[in-house]
Amino acid sequence: MGVVEPKPLFPTTRNAAFTVYRRIGDAVLNLIYPENCMICAAPVARRQDCAVCDACWERALRLEIVKPWCPSCGIPFQTFDPGPEHLCSDCSRDLPPFSGARSFGYYRAELSRLVQGLKFEGRKNLSGLLSPLMAQAFVTSWDRSQVDLVVPVPLHPKRRRERGFNQAAILASGLARLTGIPCCERALMRVSPTAPQVGLSDSERERNVRGAFSCRRKELVAGKKLLLVDDVMTTGATVRSACESLREAGALRVSVLTLARAVPGIE
Repeated sequence: MGVVEPKPLFPTTRNAAFTVYRRIGDAVLNLIYPENCMICAAPVARRQDCAVCDACWERALRLEIVKPWCPSCGIPFQTFDPGPEHLCSDCSRDLPPFSGARSFGYYRAELSRLVQGLKFEGRKNLSGLLSPLMAQAFVTSWDRSQVDLVVPVPLHPKRRRERGFNQAAILASGLARLTGIPCCERALMRVSPTAPQVGLSDSERERNVRGAFSCRRKELVAGKKLLLVDDVMTTGATVRSACESLREAGALRVSVLTLARAVPGIE
């Protein structure tokens, strides 16, 4: 018996009708260019599965973050439910510049591997799997009327040239198509070629991205309710810096949505 996948609220490329023609096409492609799951190396259908087998995809879906979470930063409470208005200790000490942050799932195991495949291996077809998960997180946290514009966290032009694309923009574009909310890459610029955040302490992360963003097209965001989109949220330093620039440009409110969230103590 095959694995029964939990059904996401928004269909992914894996949920597309697997017609006879698609089966034949995948069979021919797999015969010439066999493909395996990028996570466990099990055989997969080249176009239908997007290089992720049923078992690994199911485990990725099971990494979804569920309530209770901090109503401000969205970090999940691990041991008890303090109530819908209770802030985490960090937000109680220093309220972030965004009005609320949410993530689909924990940045670990299969989900972290999918993010890395998109980000570092150029597997842009994974957006057909991952953007629907972000749309699912969006509709469980906000109403469509609460957002006027989707804004991806930008890469510095130099890094974008090196990578060839901005993974946050790819995810944001897919999210915009699914929700019907306009997306604008030009609303925010990265003006400082910051070092990668990986391996930096919390304070180093804050210093690294301080002043890294600029909103030179203020007319695009002034008076609007924005949804800032990125792939992963770790300490929140990057989205804090980006939100501050958007608010200085006149944004009415900025919320944050990421695909994955790194949570201390969850490996």
